[in-house]
Amino acid sequence: MAEEKLGEKIISIIKDRKIKPIRRWQFKLKNIFVWLLALIAFLFSSLSFSVLLFLLNNLDLSSSRDINISSWRLLLNTLPFFWIFFVAVFIIIIFVQVKHTKKGYLYPLWLIITGSFLGSIFLGSVMTKAGLGEKIDEILSYKTPLYQTVINPQMGFWSAPDKGRLLGVVLPFKTNDYVEVRDEKGVIWQVFLNFNQEKILLRENEIARFIGEKTGENEFFALKVLPYSAGKRMFQRQAPRGQNHDLLLNR
Repeated sequence: MAEEKLGEKIISIIKDRKIKPIRRWQFKLKNIFVWLLALIAFLFSSLSFSVLLFLLNNLDLSSSRDINISSWRLLLNTLPFFWIFFVAVFIIIIFVQVKHTKKGYLYPLWLIITGSFLGSIFLGSVMTKAGLGEKIDEILSYKTPLYQTVINPQMGFWSAPDKGRLLGVVLPFKTNDYVEVRDEKGVIWQVFLNFNQEKILLRENEIARFIGEKTGENEFFALKVLPYSAGKRMFQRQAPRGQNHDLLLNR
């Protein structure tokens, strides 16, 4: 009796509210759309990891001994948290989307998160080897404000001449006494090298890191030279007017 009344009540509500059954194709379309969003999130997660891996390849913890700070402090000051955040965000989006699929309830949290993370590592590594991470970094370094402080804090950390760290693009050689380096603000420095052999490590129109001390106005004495490959187009912002930007850095 109670079941009959409940059934009548449900039928009455359906009639009053004019509820219509959702067609099967609509369910399928929704399921496809949710999986598509999950796939897009996975691709963005992989792209983010690709840039993250490219930047980590420029992270040399052994240089902490030369600049008199601990490896942990160097890591915390130069780790690209921006990209770590985005990898995490996209993995969370993947989890939410998968849970909204037709059989999403069958997949436990740990399986979705672990699968998404490992998948992002694999595909992101492939993208890095293909040069996609570096390409994205180049585009962002040229067009994004606060690139050197938010997106790639390594550049901000190494651009501190008063603390014995200088980062810049090596200008064409003019003399054997020193090399000219343009920093990310467009200031040209005269960098004197500790050994003549250090100059062999330098190439015109490429980025390098210098460890040493500031000796005067726009003068720097370098004890050590380290290569650097990220943020290439950051320095094209400071190219003199009329200079061919494509020739500013070796591509």
